[in-house]
Amino acid sequence: MTRYALYLGCTVPVRGLNYEMSARKVAERLGVGLVDVEGFSCCGFPAKPLNWRAGLLMAARNLALAEAQGLDILTLCSACTGTLTDANYRLKEDAGLRAWANEQLAEMDQVYNGTVRVRHFARMLYEEIGVEQLRQTVMVSLSDFGFAPHYGCHYLKPSHLYDGFDDPENPKSLDRLIEATGAHVVHYEDESQCCGGGILGFDEETALLVSKQKLDHVTA
Repeated sequence: MTRYALYLGCTVPVRGLNYEMSARKVAERLGVGLVDVEGFSCCGFPAKPLNWRAGLLMAARNLALAEAQGLDILTLCSACTGTLTDANYRLKEDAGLRAWANEQLAEMDQVYNGTVRVRHFARMLYEEIGVEQLRQTVMVSLSDFGFAPHYGCHYLKPSHLYDGFDDPENPKSLDRLIEATGAHVVHYEDESQCCGGGILGFDEETALLVSKQKLDHVTA
């Protein structure tokens, strides 16, 4: 059985409990082991605009916790995926930055070695389980339903962080996963655009307008 450190982040346990429950059920059905790592905390995404190094250190701490257990990280939130993947990339590529991070981590009796991988749950399904196996595992076809994919800003971009996974300008992975359930894909205007989450903290009105526009296009 493949085992991952399940990283929930801050939002999923509070606003997306149904998402977490579904992910755990799907993983169990597919024989994927999910390990809850004690001490996981915020990925650092909210801190980056205020203090980039503080945000990086928050991510490095979570990476180190998973490394200590010999596990790769499986994420549910795309913002967490992007933040942890970016930190992992920077720390691996920059020896000076890695040394600085390890100086800080040493005060918490932790060390980052650069051996951990970060994977979004959907990417794990697409690459490591595969669409055909998913199709064969489906117990109830969703052929009466249509789902509109939202790839967002962090699932595939910046592309150099994701090892060529999918096409960031014309992505298909979520489409194929939807089709594997028997459902049909609903395409819509502005499908590849931001949901507004990136500006929610300082311009809520505009952020909600961006989200509303996307939802209006889905239901048009």
